[in-house]
Amino acid sequence: MSTIARGRHVRDPRHPVVTVLVRGVATGLAAVLVVGVTAGAVLMRQLDGNIQAADVTDLIGENRPTPVAEAEKALNILVMGADRAGQETDELGQGAQDRRADTTILLHLAADRSRANLVSIPRDSMVTRPDCDLADGTTSPGGLVQFNSAFATGGAACTIATVEAVTDVRINHYVVVDYDGFMAIVDAVGGVRVCLPEAVEDSKSGLALPAGEQVVAGEQALAYVRLRNVGDGSDLGRIERQQAFLSSMIQEVTSTGLLTRPDRLIGVLDAGTKSLTTDPELASVTELAGIARSVQALPPEDVSFLTIPNEPWPEDENRVVWTPDADLVWEALRNDTPLPGEEEPEPEPSPAATSAAPEEPLTVSPDEFVVDVVNAGAPGGWATDTATDLRTQGFQVGAVLNGEEDVDGIRVLVPTGQDEAARTVAAAFPDAELVRDGDVATITVQLGDGAGFVQEVENRLGTVPLPERTLPEAPTPSIEVRAADEDICG
Repeated sequence: MSTIARGRHVRDPRHPVVTVLVRGVATGLAAVLVVGVTAGAVLMRQLDGNIQAADVTDLIGENRPTPVAEAEKALNILVMGADRAGQETDELGQGAQDRRADTTILLHLAADRSRANLVSIPRDSMVTRPDCDLADGTTSPGGLVQFNSAFATGGAACTIATVEAVTDVRINHYVVVDYDGFMAIVDAVGGVRVCLPEAVEDSKSGLALPAGEQVVAGEQALAYVRLRNVGDGSDLGRIERQQAFLSSMIQEVTSTGLLTRPDRLIGVLDAGTKSLTTDPELASVTELAGIARSVQALPPEDVSFLTIPNEPWPEDENRVVWTPDADLVWEALRNDTPLPGEEEPEPEPSPAATSAAPEEPLTVSPDEFVVDVVNAGAPGGWATDTATDLRTQGFQVGAVLNGEEDVDGIRVLVPTGQDEAARTVAAAFPDAELVRDGDVATITVQLGDGAGFVQEVENRLGTVPLPERTLPEAPTPSIEVRAADEDICG
């Protein structure tokens, strides 16, 4: 499946294998400790010792997003792929110029654990980085930068601060992955199926494979995820291909029952945990076990991959900027709602709207008073159409204007002494909220988001029927989500 608003990248990433290893953390978190239930205490301590921990909380600072109340039990785990192993953990909180993060994934686990979303942030995204506090006591001034420079500047702390600043999503945990254990993980899984549309013989990666579906492991798997001379050769194209790779890995893990096979699972966990550095809380195998148990029943179709919507940066086509559709993705993660493009459960039928107007006959004719109409968040042109439909029934319409305050639905402001006239207006807007307001001199209809159409009132004037109105079509977000159960050859 295509990534969204693809930039025309032509440069080869230094270590694209990290992308896949990073995404493997999603499987690792689901796998990392079902073993907590099946393995003994000695193995638990061994795996605990594999994971390095580094606390970067103080360096992130206190100016952080506040989680939405309804989404407090959701987990947002920022996964960063470091392209060189063997760094000291304290470098995660300060500049490590010889250590780069070519891949960053925001893993979102829904509060009810009904879905997992992995959102890829292209390394070449141009973002406004905040000031970053470094472990040596200095501060690196922020500004417009390439996204992956945040890790080189201030490690995990600076990357987390940057993601929170540009997305307003609170990060609960972080994981830094190196690629040393990649081949061991793939081998422990038993290899991963890939699908090539055409034969590949690449001298740079050393990969030689026929066209079609096949299983790769070891050095072949490493060469596959590093492959550049296939498709359009772009970084974003590689992200798409590597998402398919991880989808295939998830399918392998779930279809073979690996999570219930300690004899095979232990090898995967031992290889995977040796490549992780996390915050202290997540470094506990017990903590990982709790997360794993909460998602172990999650089927592949409810695990989805998405590259944040982007387009080429006008100043350099080898860089990208996020499109407005990216805001929809971050909003969904903030509110713990399905991503745009994901299937949502069928909504329960809403009860029929009830009129706000009393059943008693209307006593004031539409032409006996003046109504102002204000657009307060409705689509453009809605106030004009509403005024036309009111006039068709004999209402005297005064001002038609744009308001400074936005409302939900329709609100009717009623001046002192005009309750009976307001009943006539309410008959034209059955779902309206009537509010007595001594500060207005004229009955004022405020049209907000979700406002309905004018209805016929029983004491209307004239016989010209109201025109048939239709809701304007909302723009379709250019967002494409890949589910983990999709055919790898699709």
